[in-house]
Formats: sequence, C-alpha cells, structure tokens
Amino acid sequence: MNPFIAHEGIYMLSHSVGLPLVGAEQAAASAFWQPWQRGDAEIWNHWLGEITRFREQLAMLMNTEMANICPQSSLSSAVSKIVFSLPTRPQRPVILLSEEDFPSIAFALQKTASLGYQLKFISTDTDISDLAQWDQQMTSDVGMVLVTHVQSNNGRQLPVQKITELARQKGVLSLVDVAQSAAIIPIDLQQWQADFVVGSSVKWIGGGPGAAFLWVDPEIIDQCQPDNVGWFSHENPFEFDIHQFRYASDALRFWGGTPSVYPYALAANSLTQINAMGVDKIRQNNIALSEMIIQAVPHSALISPRLDAQRSGTLILNFGQFQQQVVSCLNESKVHFDTRVKGIRLSPHGCNTAAQIEAIIGCF
Repeated sequence: MNPFIAHEGIYMLSHSVGLPLVGAEQAAASAFWQPWQRGDAEIWNHWLGEITRFREQLAMLMNTEMANICPQSSLSSAVSKIVFSLPTRPQRPVILLSEEDFPSIAFALQKTASLGYQLKFISTDTDISDLAQWDQQMTSDVGMVLVTHVQSNNGRQLPVQKITELARQKGVLSLVDVAQSAAIIPIDLQQWQADFVVGSSVKWIGGGPGAAFLWVDPEIIDQCQPDNVGWFSHENPFEFDIHQFRYASDALRFWGGTPSVYPYALAANSLTQINAMGVDKIRQNNIALSEMIIQAVPHSALISPRLDAQRSGTLILNFGQFQQQVVSCLNESKVHFDTRVKGIRLSPHGCNTAAQIEAIIGCF
C-alpha cells in the first residue's frame, strides 16, 4: 500500500519537499483544529502534547533521548541559536565548512563575525568523503566544523561518524546537518560523536515546513547559554515569575517564546508512520529503485556516487548535450523533479512504483 497521499504525476522531489503521508489532514484536524474549536481551557496541554509526540518520534527515528531534542522553526534559526549560545574561544576563531553546504546555514554562520569568528570554506573540487581532507583542514585554529550528512548538489553521503570522531580528538565542536538524510538514511546518534545536529521535516520526513529541530549532546548542554530565549526556554515555563529566568536543564533551553503547533502535528503524523515502516526498509526500496535508473543511464551521466554507502537518497544526472532533451521529456511525462547546477535531481521513494521508474527511464 502506498503510504503517501494521492497526487498527480510521478513525484521525485522528496529531497526538496516530501509528500505528506496518508492521514495528514485528519491528524492535523484532530491535533490542532478540534481542540481549538472546542474552546477547551486545557488547549495548551493538548497542543504541547503534540509537540512532545513529535520529539518522541524524532528521538526514535535517530536513536536518542527526547530530552536532547528541541523544536525549531528552521535550520538557520537553530544554527544561530547554537553558535551564539557558546562561550567564545579566541584561540579557535575559525568555523570550517564546505562550499557544498546549504547556503542558508552558511548565511547564519556569517553573522558570527560579531563574535570574532571567521569562516573557512573547503572548495567544491575537494573530495570531502576522504577523511584525510578533514584531517588536513581541521587546523589548530578551527573551533567548529559543519558536516552536511548528505550534500544536495552532488548526492554524496559523508562519513559523519569518522569526521565527528576526528573533530572530538582535535578539540573541535561538530555541527551536523541531517536535513537531506533524516528518514531516508538510518541515523544513530548514539554512535555519532557529534556535539550538535540540526534537521528539518520538510524533505524525506514529509512533515512540511516549520517543524525543524536541533539536537545537543547532553555532555555539552551546560556550556550552552542561548541569547534568544523565551518562556519555553525556562526550566518551568508556567512559573510566571518575571524576575526569575532559569535555563531548562535539557535541549529545550534553545526553544524560545510561544511555539507554533500545526507543523509539529503534521510532522508527528509522518514520523509515526515512518518509524512503523522502518528507515532500513525505506532505504532499501530507495536503493532498489535508484539502481533501476543507474543501470539505464550512461556511466558519464551519473554525478552521484555509484556505491550505495556513499550515495544519498537522491540521484544527480547530467546528460551533457542531451540534458535539455531529457528535461523536456520528463516534463512531458509529468515527472516532478528539479535541476541544480550539477544536474537533474531525482529522489525515488515509497510513493513510486517500478512502472513509474520505467517511464522515467524512457526519457534517457
């Protein structure tokens, strides 16, 4: 049974905006609208329960504890809150990142210049799946490194655990972006030695925009004193003593003011179904459908890594002089996809069938 809502055409855009899962509208009505319509005095208890369910399901997805997860409105907001919460280390003023990282996060990191940080970019022509490159780039002046688990422009999956282990050995804080990998590639935060992780529900989770999140290693939480706070950053949000602010003891200290609810109700519905299916099973289906496409294209057209362990859930294809011809055919065949500077992006998922993949292959 297709777990996704009915839709037109052949949907291959889970790397951009994932389709909602079955029951999304009903779940949102039950979790958000119906309590509001009842005018129940306990409405906030109900709404906060939905956000708790989001955190619980997300913790299950990534093998961690709910207390280490804080809801956020976006990745860039989460990154800003993280960096501005940390004590400055004048002897380590450099933040290391790649030119292949998502620009929005880099924009947020640029603002850390007011704290004395400077950005150092690893160039796009560097193979950063090679641990030796990270070892070389993590010089003694680097204080933080941004690691994008899956790079959206080239479909490359990075060896996060090895990179974060190296960072910890060198005394470098690590910040991992899982926006393009959550719910399509298994993630085990118990195994990673990351300090911070940020992600979103808008892509493979299929939870829509607005339900982003950050994760913080409990060993470092006491060093974090966010500037951007509100009553939900408080140890007891309902204490209402205007003269007393105390940080929450867990990741919720990063939360802020009155939270949105609707996005988390949608995302919790998706996460519950994804956890029931199992990411391992979802990934194997993605690999099988991707392999059909890989076998049908010229070797030179595949920009993504050939090996499953090195490839994301997205295939990047470039047919050179025939690229526009392929694009036109895909559009005529009602395939929903997009293109970036390196090529066509296609993301096979549970909403796709082998017959649909054959239709796509017919355009090559």
